Amino acid sequence: MADKRQVAIRYCGGCNSRYDRVALVKRLSSFFPEVEFVNALPGVPYPAALVVCGCPSRCANTSDLAVPAGRLIPLNGWEDLLPAKEKLTLALQEQEVLTLTHQQVLEILPHRPPMLFIDEVSRLVPGEEVVASFLARPDLPAFAGHFPGSPVLPGIYTIEAVAQAADILMMSAQRYAGTLPLFMGVREATFRRKILPGETLDIHVSLLEEKPSRAIAFCRGQVFVDGTLAADLEVRLAFR
Repeated sequence: MADKRQVAIRYCGGCNSRYDRVALVKRLSSFFPEVEFVNALPGVPYPAALVVCGCPSRCANTSDLAVPAGRLIPLNGWEDLLPAKEKLTLALQEQEVLTLTHQQVLEILPHRPPMLFIDEVSRLVPGEEVVASFLARPDLPAFAGHFPGSPVLPGIYTIEAVAQAADILMMSAQRYAGTLPLFMGVREATFRRKILPGETLDIHVSLLEEKPSRAIAFCRGQVFVDGTLAADLEVRLAFR
């Protein structure tokens, strides 16, 4: 028998629950006998995650989940049961998932060394989500001066890697193919661990919002190193 697909569950602290959260999740799971519902682990690319909160404060932390923003499904009470069922059904539908070699990355991105920070792509749903990787090679020029004797990847390099993954996410869709990606801004950037020479950045980016009339996209990016969240941020891009 094939392994079941897994959907993650992230509960709030449960300090002020106004309903039986476990019973609600059990009821929702009964609609999906082919799915295994598991407690969410950081850095695992689940197809969707239930965010179960027991009161209006909605304190469940999702910053360490490698799940696209559009597939974080809220459960804040029994009134969310049917909407959550519909969202989860859509999230579990099979999609065309692409992978990109380094050469294919070069065919999409206009960036070139020393300002190319994507090596390959292990998962790509154009216009929705991407998982890319970048090896922080010890011979990167930045390590020589940041810092001598204690090299650390500069945070701006991490931001640029997320932006380039977001470029691939959007430029792999036909509407932005061949355009020039322009970085417009970053917000809510949090760096949680140092990235050292020789470590690989696993970069997860998903589309938050798009303004097609202005060719602007807002994306959420997470960077994991050895399964640990290293950075979490949002970027804004324009395509011209």
